[in-house]
Amino acid sequence: MKTLKVMSLLAAVALSGFSGNSQGPDKGVTLPFKFDGVIITNPSSGLTVCTPPADPTNGIPLITHARTGWLQGNQSHGGRLITEQSTWVISDCNTSFSNGINTSHITGENTVANGDSYFYTCIMEVNIYSTDVLLYITVTGGTGRFENATGFATLTGVRTESGIPVSGWGFLALPK
Repeated sequence: MKTLKVMSLLAAVALSGFSGNSQGPDKGVTLPFKFDGVIITNPSSGLTVCTPPADPTNGIPLITHARTGWLQGNQSHGGRLITEQSTWVISDCNTSFSNGINTSHITGENTVANGDSYFYTCIMEVNIYSTDVLLYITVTGGTGRFENATGFATLTGVRTESGIPVSGWGFLALPK
């Protein structure tokens, strides 16, 4: 399954025309990047309550997420993240009990070792039975070398009591 996802990602990139050579010398460069890290929740930030609302009489449990947190880790083309400046917010979430997938919508900002940042949106899917996690990240701009950057990545992980270790690959298009 993981191989299929990676192959799908590579096919999408190939079909989209993303390559450093196809953009020309004045258009910037598209780079593959790898990320390894941990999603850390901020328990003091309050909770985002997922839909559907809890209904114990019908067996629907209350499902919540910490509203905010940090991302700790390393990525190629940026180095170690500055954890305190690599933040995220969950705006909403919902759970499908028919397939066991909890889907959250996230916005965030990651700041790399030199202080440059990139902004992203994310759809996070958590299997409520296996605790497997999939993150579909879209880069939407940034500061410094990431100004006007675009890109996407797919990360996988497993939810634990102390955080969500994640890793994966993606692509960043960095204009000049």
